[in-house]
Order: sequence, then structure tokens, then C-alpha cells
Amino acid sequence: MSAETPTETTTLLGQQECAKINISSSDEAVQAKIVNPSKDAQSIPNRIKIIVLCILFTEFAESIAFYSIAANLILFANTHLGFTNTQAATLSFIYVGTGYALPILSGYLADSHLGQYNTMYLGGLIYIAGILTVFLMTVPYQLPFSTSAKTSYFIVGLILVAIGTGGIKSNISPFGASQLESCGPVYVQRFFAWFYFSLNLGSLISFTVVAYIQQNVSFFYGFMIPSIAMILAVAVFASARKYYELYTPKGSLLGEALSITYQSFKVRLSKRTNIIDKSNIQSFFDYAKKENGGKFDAHQVNRIKPLGRVIPVFLLIVLFRTVYFQMSTTWFIQGESMNLQLGNIKLPVALLSTFDIISVMIFIPVVNYGVYPAYQKIFGKRISRFRRMGTGMVFAALAMLVAGIVESNRLKNVYENPLPQTVSGKTFNASANITVLAQVPQFALIGLGETFTSVTGFEFAYSEAPEELKGIMTGLYLLAIGLGGFIGPLVITIINAITYDPKVVNSKWIPKNTNNGHLDYYFYFLAGISYSSVLIK
Repeated sequence: MSAETPTETTTLLGQQECAKINISSSDEAVQAKIVNPSKDAQSIPNRIKIIVLCILFTEFAESIAFYSIAANLILFANTHLGFTNTQAATLSFIYVGTGYALPILSGYLADSHLGQYNTMYLGGLIYIAGILTVFLMTVPYQLPFSTSAKTSYFIVGLILVAIGTGGIKSNISPFGASQLESCGPVYVQRFFAWFYFSLNLGSLISFTVVAYIQQNVSFFYGFMIPSIAMILAVAVFASARKYYELYTPKGSLLGEALSITYQSFKVRLSKRTNIIDKSNIQSFFDYAKKENGGKFDAHQVNRIKPLGRVIPVFLLIVLFRTVYFQMSTTWFIQGESMNLQLGNIKLPVALLSTFDIISVMIFIPVVNYGVYPAYQKIFGKRISRFRRMGTGMVFAALAMLVAGIVESNRLKNVYENPLPQTVSGKTFNASANITVLAQVPQFALIGLGETFTSVTGFEFAYSEAPEELKGIMTGLYLLAIGLGGFIGPLVITIINAITYDPKVVNSKWIPKNTNNGHLDYYFYFLAGISYSSVLIK
């Protein structure tokens, strides 16, 4: 997808948020150095050039692998596994959510035990096992097991891919940056620019070329491409091992942070709080201090207290990502039942996600070099991070509002002017005779929202953390993104449970056949929730 991408990045679509932050830095001094490197800037040795090329290729190929699966996951689940739209959307939500949620664990593993290289290499091997399992389920001949067994193997493959993604994406960005630190900040900054470019180039290929092959040619060839890409990614990454600068794991504060959090809850819920001097409680974590009945020294608690300041921000990120992930789930379902024909070409439904990528790439420089400086000039101060994130939520609400309007018109059109069409071997007897390109505005708006909310959220988390907490803070931020993916299917389940009336035919908002439901009401509901979050102080 669009850039989800600093040196402490901890995963996939997390790498995208980090790269955005570095590229869009407003520090004029840094920008000046990038544009006009000083004469004494060190040249890059051939060893490091090889390292950079290998890492960038690894990210490029891994991006193709991950997004090629995500692009048409719902379509494959519909046409080859017999999933309903709700089941397929749930599968997609969980796949992406898991890919974001696991990096905090693999980051801990790298920091405390295996090191970054070993964690990435192990993650790559698990990744290959998973993607080959997924690929095997698309072979064009009869497999010696039932459809239910095929579904189980496919899901196991997705789980392995998600685990492998966490292992690679939690470490590759900081690993690559660390190789260039001896060359100076200019080259580190350039690395992130090219890292971002490589990631987005891979995702663009996935949502265009690979998505077209999957939908209009064969899922067998469509999943063969990401399988080959991932094998090449691991092979190229490992081939440069002798050139890498490897570092001994220094340990992680994650375990200590979890212990302090648990101790804080334990003391807070105990009867001892009645005798605690409230003037000593400036933060929830203060309950874990020895003087307040806990087990930890004050300096230990004070080290992790910045984590408490970002919780409200992360809650907002969870909500934004719940909306954001509609692109690959309910919006995809919406697009399946629209007119995909453009002249003699049948557009892949997943192609619409490229408009989110394009939107992000256009608006990052516009916002950072146009909107923010103009705001500061007019109001005499920089726009606050909370205001930036709130602006992003407004655009997210507008995106869902537009999606609802498109769906209302689609539902009306599908009964007045139904269009039969076949997508990946599945015949949709009642698609709307409205071009799927009508979805472009909603994808562009969510990309604009991402420019404000996601980028600022990562910046907030990164800037609020001391050096020893940056890894954990980044991991928690990406975990918040993953939770957005997990909440998505939960919201759908709750909505269907509330709207279902056994006495009313087609009462569910999101039924098996979306033409019999009200996906537009669901989109309006998410628009309302998104806008309401802006009003909460």
C-alpha cells in the first residue's frame, strides 16, 4: 500500500511510515545538507554500496511478495475457497493486522537474543515456507485433499508470511541505516529516500502487473511471481553477509516495560492506594515505584514513563487504521461489483489502491513544503501534532462519506441497470454499470488523511521517546496499526449482529451478497465515528 513507513522502524507497512518521516523532514538544515552535501562528506566505499543495493533489492522484492498476496486476497477467498464477503474481509483484516502486530516481538527478539541479521534471515526462511504454501494452493491440478484442508493450508501459509514479514520489516530499515552511519547523516537520509522508493515501487508492481495477472490470467502465475520474488530477496540479502557490519544484541526494555505496567495495575487495583501520597503520582506508572508500594526503583519507572504520553495518540491511530484497511476489504468488495471494463481492458480491482500510493507521494511534499509553512506564516506558530492528526481524521471521514455515496448509487444502479461480468472465473450476475474508477476520490482522500495522521503519529511516538525507548515506541505504534486490522472484523460482526432482524429479509448491513445489504450505511457509520474522534479533546 502507500507508504507506511526513521531508523527505528519496526515493520511492513511500518517501514512505509518511517521513510515518509525522514523524507518529509522540515528541518531546513538537514534539507540543505541533502540538497548541497558538504565538500567533506565521505564517499561511500564499494563494500557499503553492495550492502545498500542488496538491502534495497530485498525490500523491493519483499514488498512485491507481501502486497501481491494482499492485493487480491479477498478475490481469491471468494472464488477459490468459497468464502463469503464477510469471511473474506475478516481474513484480509487479520492477515494485514498480524503483519503489523508481530514486529514488536521480532524487534525484541533481535535486540535481546538473535541480532538483526539473524532475525531477518530466520524471518525470510519462514516467509518462503509460508508463501510457497500459499502458492501450492493455486496449482491448476487437483490436489489430494478437500477444500476445507486446502483452506487450512492456505491460512497456515498466510500466518507464516505474516510472521516472516515481522522478522524482516522490524529490522531491515534500522539495519540498513546502521551500515551507513560511518558515512554521515547525509547518506543515512538518502538511504531512507531510496528505501521508500523501493518499497513503493514493489507495491505499485503488485497492485498493477501482479494484480492484473491474478484477476485476468491465473492465480497460479499471480502467486508464482511473489514466491520467486521472496526467494530472490532472501538469497540476495544473505549473499552480502560478509560485507555487513553486525552488532551484538544489547538487550531490550520491552520486558521491563511490561513488568512495570503489570506492577502499576496491580498496585493501582489493590487497597494500598488508599495510603499512597497522591502527590507522588504524576503518571500511571508511578504506582510501580517502591515508595508507592511497587517493586521498581524510581529511575527504572521514569525511563518508561514517556510510553504513557503516547497512548491517546495510539488510540487515534487504531481508529484511523480501522478506516484505512477498508481499502483492501470492504472497498475491494464494493469494487468487485462495479464495471471493471475500460475499453478493451478489464481493470484489476486492486488497481484502485495505487491511487492511495499516488496521493501520498503527491501530498507529502505539498503538505510539508506548502501547507505547514503557510500555516506558520499566517498564524505565527507551527501547526500542532494533534491538529495535524485531527485534520487527517477529517479526511478519513470524508473518504468514508464519499465511499458511502458511491455505494448508495451503486445499489440503486445495480437494480435499475445490472451488468453481468466475470472476475477471476466467478460470474457476478448483478454488478452495477458504474465504472470502478468512481472509487478514485475515496482512495485519494484516504491517502491525504494518511499524510496527516499516520506520518504525524509516527513522528509523535518517535520524538517523545528517549533513545533507549525508540525501538519499543516504534513497535507499539505499529502494534496500534495492527490492532486497527483486528478491530475491523470485530466491527463488522457487531454491526451485522445489531442490524440482523429474523423477521426482515436482508436486514444485515453486510450480508453474503452485498447487493442485498447496506454497505453504504456501514461507510456512513465509520465516517461519523472518524469525525467524532476529532471533537474529543
